[in-house]
Amino acid sequence: MTDDDIITLSMTVLYVIIMIIALAGNTLLIYIVWKKPGTRNLTSFLFVNMAVADLMVALFQMPVSITHFYVYGSSELIIFHCRFVYYVFYVSATASISCLTVMAFDRYFAVVHPFRRSLWFRKPKIITPIIWISSVALMSIVPVAFKLIEGKCGVEQSLVLPFYACFFAVGFLLPLAVISVLYTKVARKLWLHEVPVDHNVSGSQRKHEIPKKKVIRMLIIVVVVFAVCWLPLHVYQMLTSVALGSSEPSEKLDLYVTVLVYVCYWLSHANSAINPWLYIGLNGKMKAAFNNMILCRNEGITGPGQVALTTTRRSRLRSKKSSMLEATL
Repeated sequence: MTDDDIITLSMTVLYVIIMIIALAGNTLLIYIVWKKPGTRNLTSFLFVNMAVADLMVALFQMPVSITHFYVYGSSELIIFHCRFVYYVFYVSATASISCLTVMAFDRYFAVVHPFRRSLWFRKPKIITPIIWISSVALMSIVPVAFKLIEGKCGVEQSLVLPFYACFFAVGFLLPLAVISVLYTKVARKLWLHEVPVDHNVSGSQRKHEIPKKKVIRMLIIVVVVFAVCWLPLHVYQMLTSVALGSSEPSEKLDLYVTVLVYVCYWLSHANSAINPWLYIGLNGKMKAAFNNMILCRNEGITGPGQVALTTTRRSRLRSKKSSMLEATL
């Protein structure tokens, strides 16, 4: 086998692995939120939106990325796939970072301004369409910018720098800057200062600080993973855009550059496989619901002050059985 064959086979295996993990994890996350009402809140609904975006990447972008290692052409169908698939990819990426930004705003107001409850963006029915409509609108340049270049899908040369600069700013740099500022303020409020509370309810308020800290830790981890997965691709795209007019790399470096490009794209796609499992593993209610499904338990996941429906039904069945037994005796 040649070096190109080894690279192609290795990347194919890596893509198949993350595609399976992404399909399983995101489908499972959506199913848990759908079946377990106790897991539903703004954060879980935003993760469901991210799961939908990640499923779009797994279903449309990853298979096409695999075929790029084997098939080249210039038919009208391939041109359509080129534009459509990359449009889906960039829309899903923008929707994901938008969800993370809304989560940061939600946690900021929940911790720093806890008494401001009537905020429009904390309503899933309002914020969900806004996220997707804005993502579709912001990435509407993708079908115009992408074309088939020497059998491969890429951005037209005259639009390379403005397109990647815009995507880097809108889809990575500005959202991460806002998220970092908000989480810094939240962390200072939770870990360095006491949250101002009424003395009559100070005990219960202190109990609520612990889950708040866990949620913040989870979201910070998710954001850091997102940044690590996407930063190499953004750096590569910006460097390529700036150095577009420079001389071609030497033949000796072509293989290493090719591997690096493949790894950058694979890492950005891998984020779609990592996201759902991070949420399931780091969120207490989601983890409990997942464990119950694995162990084939039919137990309800409830919030504070709620009673599991299955527990109530069991108690009713027991009472009915005892009544029937007494009647028989």
